[in-house]
Amino acid sequence: MDTRLQAYLDGDLSLSELPSELRREAEAWDGLLEDIRRGTPDGAPLGFGDRVQEALRGESRPSRPAWIDWLVQPRWVPVPPAAAIAAGLALIVGIGLLITPGASDTDSSPDARVYVQFVVDAPAAETVHLVGDFNEWQPTVELDDADGDGVWSGRVPLRPGVHEYMFVIDGSDWVTDPNAVGYQDDGFGQRNALVAVSELNGT
Repeated sequence: MDTRLQAYLDGDLSLSELPSELRREAEAWDGLLEDIRRGTPDGAPLGFGDRVQEALRGESRPSRPAWIDWLVQPRWVPVPPAAAIAAGLALIVGIGLLITPGASDTDSSPDARVYVQFVVDAPAAETVHLVGDFNEWQPTVELDDADGDGVWSGRVPLRPGVHEYMFVIDGSDWVTDPNAVGYQDDGFGQRNALVAVSELNGT
């Protein structure tokens, strides 16, 4: 119970000295006490117990400031797809960097690399190269189709972070990885694939 209301019930404060939000509650308590004073010798007035319990239940629910209600109220916030993808990739990388167990100074050095497996299905290709921001978009990384089934792959050492890449088939056909975790417009009418590399697991 509010200490000011308790002081009112004890006779230490008058009704006019209470703030407006407590006056209605004080009047309710006055009504209950008046019923007690007018009670019959056989006991309290009819319904008195229910009214006391209702008043006490109201007391057990402390009021909270309006700004808390504003904070916890669900709201629809539109987020552009590109921003959502970028935020998701940043979160993946951040979690990977935070939970890496026993990371040493060497692991977090600028030269630390993680091997990442790249795979593309290109059955008609003669050659497939991987290009990206990690090799200045030059076809210096050649993928391999060792068993001739048309699936080209290769493991490439990358620094932790988010990288953009594409496949170059037969030296001229630039292809976006259809299985990438995300995409970024390249400014030339195509989309680069995105890969998020963490120190934890290389993906």
